[in-house]
Amino acid sequence: MLHRVQQTVRYLGAAGADERHASETARILRSLGADHEVIVAGLLHDRAKPSDTKLWHRVAGVLLSRFAPRVRARLARGDSTFARYLDHARRGARLAQADGASDRVVRLIARHHERPAGADDELLARADREALP
Repeated sequence: MLHRVQQTVRYLGAAGADERHASETARILRSLGADHEVIVAGLLHDRAKPSDTKLWHRVAGVLLSRFAPRVRARLARGDSTFARYLDHARRGARLAQADGASDRVVRLIARHHERPAGADDELLARADREALP
């Protein structure tokens, strides 16, 4: 878990990190032989992260996921930057659905911070991790 926090801190070094992360996630998925829909999910998986997300939001999100998931779920309600950050997977899935993405893409985006439930989820989770510096 400490490694995940350290990764998150390194990831935030420069502006545009979320966009680079999405592109890198998609690149890794292509290199792993993922099909078009999984690659699209990789490009869009963090789309709903607020642009004004702070380092403490990210670190707190990692810690809450590990140690207090019920507290995290309560804090994800509302419209604060922190709530939108914590709930970005669900919100991103809704955006993708509204834009006409397939049910598979929507499901992958919605679940990308949950324990993988299948091969597609595992592939996206792997690429998501590997796309961090």
